[in-house]
Amino acid sequence: MNITLKNVPVKVHKPSKKAAKEQGRSLNAQIIHTLETEAEKLERLRAAEWLEKADRLAGSLPPMADSAPLIREERERR
Repeated sequence: MNITLKNVPVKVHKPSKKAAKEQGRSLNAQIIHTLETEAEKLERLRAAEWLEKADRLAGSLPPMADSAPLIREERERR
């Protein structure tokens, strides 16, 4: 997929260009690398948010009784 960036601020362009040179990448490759890194961080944040929500939900539920007697009873029926 191709994207054209316009009006990139100097405070973004200059450090990106410097990092690209230091890491032996083209500016395009450096920008793609940066975007991939940031996308991964966002995915981890989303996953962490979902885990936090699941933990809150689990904490709001009443404690469950031990299921072993029910399983034992069901096995004995067979």
